[in-house]
Amino acid sequence: MISIPLPTTARLSHLCDDPIYKEEVPYEIWADNVPKDIERTNVKLNIVPDCPLTDIRGLDDEDKPQLETCGFQWFHQDFPYHTGLHGADDVNTTTQAQSNTLDGYLTTMSDFLSERLGCEKVVCWDWRVRRSKLTAPRTRPNIYSLEHVDATDLRTTKINSSHIIHADGSPEWMQKVIAKVTTQDEQMWAKGGKYRTRVLTVWRPLVDVVQTDPLVCCDVRTVDESDLDIVQKVMDNTVEESMYLKRREQHQWYWMSDQTRDDVLVMTVWDSRRPLSKSVAVPHCAMVLSQHVPDAKPRESIELRFVVWNAE
Repeated sequence: MISIPLPTTARLSHLCDDPIYKEEVPYEIWADNVPKDIERTNVKLNIVPDCPLTDIRGLDDEDKPQLETCGFQWFHQDFPYHTGLHGADDVNTTTQAQSNTLDGYLTTMSDFLSERLGCEKVVCWDWRVRRSKLTAPRTRPNIYSLEHVDATDLRTTKINSSHIIHADGSPEWMQKVIAKVTTQDEQMWAKGGKYRTRVLTVWRPLVDVVQTDPLVCCDVRTVDESDLDIVQKVMDNTVEESMYLKRREQHQWYWMSDQTRDDVLVMTVWDSRRPLSKSVAVPHCAMVLSQHVPDAKPRESIELRFVVWNAE
């Protein structure tokens, strides 16, 4: 068996700390029929080769990142093969069997959050699958056409792993999402002060062991508000907002080596306890390994996004 040394630093793609972003918002135009003289993006990326990196496999339990403090946590859950889910190609809606598989997995992970985090209610509002194409970080975002692609098709398309450090939504946009995907009664739970409302991303591999493009996460305690810039993603009929991270020396990065199907990563996106704070959201991205085993299998993964409620 070939032994591959584990990395202690990561080569990560940050948003450039460019003065231009004090005058104009970073943007990406994903809409079609854009005039040729319009730049599709003003996002400039800086690839930093030596970001300090900690493998949680080598940490005692009390030293591992926790959801409440660091913003993310790895949990163990036996992979739910009973749902019919085995790989990225099973996540589809073109047949009834595939729809049943997806519904079964969503239900299983809803129950997982209720049991592990004590959530009184959970709503899954988004999901998607990825398959790594073994590419390297870019200095500009890769924007492709979404023409003739509806939301369901986009979710089931095996998109590439993302090498740009990002957080899954801005505070303002997440509140709009919550208002759209929940009932008025559910929205009042948080406003009444009796319930804590969060948006969480739940991510897991769909391969036995992650051998390429593992996910890395930044401890939110090391992120200042000014480190994150909102990026507007312009679609045909809407504007979505995510956030990109600028490089700072104090950032602390973590990963799980040899992550398996049984290792579930939960990340915070938004929290009603700090509703306007950008630094609540966990910056994360795929990391390109400098070495991996010969014939390494491309990473496949599934990510779900939930609104969850806990009694205060």
